[in-house]
Amino acid sequence: MKEFLKMKKLPHSGVIGMCAAIVLIIFGLLDLLYVVDFGAFHGAAALAAAAVLFAAIATIVLHRWESRTLRFFRKILAVAAVLELTLFQFPSYDMLLGEYAQKTILPSEAILTGDGISYDSVSNTATIIGKNEVVFDFQELGTTVGSVKVNLEFDDYTERIALKMDMCDETTMDMRVNIATNVIVADNPHSEITPCQFSGEVSQLKLKFTGYNDMDKVIIRSFVLNEPVPFQISWFRFAFLSLLGTLCYGIACSGFLKKPYRKAKGFCRTSVLAVAVCGVVIATTIIMTELPEAGLASRFQAEYGDQITQEIVDAFENGQVNLLMEPTEELLAMENPYNWSARTNAGVYYQWDHVFYEGKYYSYYGIAPVLTVFLPFHKLTGFYFQADMAVWIFSCIGLVFLALTYLAAVKRWFYHVPSGCVLAGIIVILSACGIWYSVGRPLFYEISISSGFMFLTMGAYCLISSNLLSKGRISLARTALSSLFIGLAVLSRPTLALYAICAFLFYVCSIVRSGRVWNKKTSSWGTSHARQVLFILCAMLPIGALAVLQMWYNYARFGSIFDFGIQYSLTINDFTHAQFHLIFVFISLFNYLFAAPWLTSDYPYISVPLSRFNVNGYFFSDAGNTSGIFFLALPVFGYLLGGKALRRLPNRRERIRYGAMVGLPCILMPLIIICSVWESGYAVRYTADISWEMILGALAILFFLYTKSKNETKKNLMRGFMSVSAAAAIILNAVHVFYFTFPVNDYPQLCRYLEDIIAFWK
Repeated sequence: MKEFLKMKKLPHSGVIGMCAAIVLIIFGLLDLLYVVDFGAFHGAAALAAAAVLFAAIATIVLHRWESRTLRFFRKILAVAAVLELTLFQFPSYDMLLGEYAQKTILPSEAILTGDGISYDSVSNTATIIGKNEVVFDFQELGTTVGSVKVNLEFDDYTERIALKMDMCDETTMDMRVNIATNVIVADNPHSEITPCQFSGEVSQLKLKFTGYNDMDKVIIRSFVLNEPVPFQISWFRFAFLSLLGTLCYGIACSGFLKKPYRKAKGFCRTSVLAVAVCGVVIATTIIMTELPEAGLASRFQAEYGDQITQEIVDAFENGQVNLLMEPTEELLAMENPYNWSARTNAGVYYQWDHVFYEGKYYSYYGIAPVLTVFLPFHKLTGFYFQADMAVWIFSCIGLVFLALTYLAAVKRWFYHVPSGCVLAGIIVILSACGIWYSVGRPLFYEISISSGFMFLTMGAYCLISSNLLSKGRISLARTALSSLFIGLAVLSRPTLALYAICAFLFYVCSIVRSGRVWNKKTSSWGTSHARQVLFILCAMLPIGALAVLQMWYNYARFGSIFDFGIQYSLTINDFTHAQFHLIFVFISLFNYLFAAPWLTSDYPYISVPLSRFNVNGYFFSDAGNTSGIFFLALPVFGYLLGGKALRRLPNRRERIRYGAMVGLPCILMPLIIICSVWESGYAVRYTADISWEMILGALAILFFLYTKSKNETKKNLMRGFMSVSAAAAIILNAVHVFYFTFPVNDYPQLCRYLEDIIAFWK
């Protein structure tokens, strides 16, 4: 920013260019939000004018503007505009390569078959009802077909209808079945046109429509053959390519972003927090998109809840650890109530995914969110806090503290790293942190995940900023807070106890140094035993008290301080008889770490299959899956250079110290967590337990090697690698999360919008 302010006054053309950019952004937002519907001609003309304007500005002021990144921004604006008007309008240009006479045909000209259709001879329209296939058979057509447009009207409760075509053209005497397909979506005029790549005259054409629900209702008014495919200017795509390209170029090549953190602290702090704010805005947008029709206010006035937000709350208010509901006599009489098929076959009523132990219902989910949010909220208001609101708040707070944790680590150990790499690092870590799958499906399962994520990031920030692992005077207050938050993370999700073990070891190793005080009289460092005792209390008392609470809670429910009760849950698998098989561990390790994304021409265009290694047994997998962390966050490949990083440390003591600081919380504990899910199976929400820790450790290795390197070529490669990593993390994680968050059956309009952005060839 300082460099920008030092620049000479912009010429008038520069001011015009900035104004044009602002106008483009405003128009783009209006178009994106459907406030204003820009026609194809107007959108193309505006975009072409913008490209010409920016090209003129670049020619006039290039010699007066020294910033390479800003020059690149002007160039990529022109490139993005050209792509938007050429490649991304491929179907429109494809119609120009042949002679296509426009023709309108009516439903009355077709032979209609199918159970779900009614024809109105007065209005000459056909109404399709339900999801039975309806066929419009046009015989003796005798014309070339380059596109088929369906003029139709959707019922208020119908969102889409599937279209398939059979046809016979000059290349064949037989019908080619399902030769063209499309899904027509309500409020999306572009989806009404199906581009066709047929050969010569089409003699017969069958249009087959299928609804998706029994109550779907669509009125077909007419069909238009060979209507030109209009330009579909995507302002989002234009802005995304321009901004992402400029970001990547700046990280790799900008002279300003090559400055180390120590010389650009203000920029780094602002950019890291800005990325965190963007994450909060995106999380908020996702949650608000999925809100019920009653709106936001209703979520804080609910008189009902779920297993965590109501049932545990009611039990605690009643002074008991078991839930209030009572099991049925049929369930109590079962020889093995944990067998899902036995319960199903006997028609026994039971509470799904609840713990059933010695005739009582319990919950195995963590109680930290209950004690800190749900119980106080119910006491104060009389209403039950809803799961989606809890996941939203926990996730947003966690995202902010994850950014602060990253910033605290950079400030203490990597202040020689270029600010561009710092920016790329926060983009990668927030994009691939894993909490997005909880935000995308905020059910009660995700409460513990998001609560643990929040408390663990808060604890990590306090731990690092306390100087407990770095030079400087150890802050007792932040040490106590780190102990408290990490303990609450364990009470949210027992799996996170592995990170608490790491914190405990760090506390123990810091006892001696915690007593160091500066003696002004002797001008030397001394040892204060009183401060050491105070440090021990601050470090051990909060986490110890919470550990005692958890052990008491376990003993009160199951008679053992180490029994969390998950094996007694009434779910799809009988965990009391689950047998360990090493291949289950292999399945988890491969899918969470190494599963590679595949590029396809079908929605969602980037996908990854869940690999089961042809296991001859039952391995549960929840809805949705994602790529391995090595691909979601490319810097994780930095662990391959871990040995080299250790060798660059000056002595054995330092190798042990930093090896433990990275190896324990960032490698060993995440791997143990991954291996431990062999019993519960694969679920994308578990990535929030392991992803950001692994990314942070890998970035530490890469940043350390950068600071130790004197080879400018390697440093340039590092900046380029971080640039590519940031872009890859944004694109890959965004597609995975979007596909998981907005299933096509529930959000057909949103999914079609994404299709229109990516699949320009359709």
